Amino acid sequence: MKTVILSYPIENNSPHYIGTTEPSLEPLTQIKNGDDYNTYEITVGNHSGTHIDAPKHFIDTDKSIADYSPEELRFKNPIVLDCPKKPYELIEINDIHDANLDKCECLLFKTGFGIYRETDLQKYLTKSPGIAVETVAWIRKKHPEIRCLGIDTISMSRYQDAENAKQTHITGFETNPNYGEPLLFIEDMNLGIDTKIKLKEVMVVPWQIKGIDSAPCTVMGFVNQNTIKKSYVNLL
Repeated sequence: MKTVILSYPIENNSPHYIGTTEPSLEPLTQIKNGDDYNTYEITVGNHSGTHIDAPKHFIDTDKSIADYSPEELRFKNPIVLDCPKKPYELIEINDIHDANLDKCECLLFKTGFGIYRETDLQKYLTKSPGIAVETVAWIRKKHPEIRCLGIDTISMSRYQDAENAKQTHITGFETNPNYGEPLLFIEDMNLGIDTKIKLKEVMVVPWQIKGIDSAPCTVMGFVNQNTIKKSYVNLL
């Protein structure tokens, strides 16, 4: 079994949603400066870099990310779905209608927009595509076993579309008798993995901080060793 990393580390100037705090890692004591040990001060918004949104992000009375058990953050039969999108475009029902999502607990959208994270950060932050509200509703109704959605953009919703952002998240997070359990959203994912590789499981490890809605996280995918090449993604 091999482990692939589907998230990015937090570093200075990591992508963050416009209007939130820019990540900063400042050295405090440093051995190279004559101190006895190294320490750092970390300043980061909880929606910076790869992070996981819990329902409390948009529904104040619902669960925060710290309320989830480790078992609830493990997802079987995850699928990375090729879904190429241009700036501001939305993932529509027709994009995923024919995909085989049987037994999938975690659906990850590879829009291709992740390439701009390194080559054109401003474009990545300000022109990102997203997912249509109707698509989230369709997923929850037709595939109630899916408990998590992920995407290789800074947000599940497209940039500068406040109504899309609000309704996309609420539709994913609300408790509804016609749907499965409320979703989790993983944003700013590293989906360089070849979609032909079948993931067996995905595990999300969020920062354990009480009282916040969502948190930066590490996302690990597990695959059979004979189905992966080192060139696809970084291996642990």
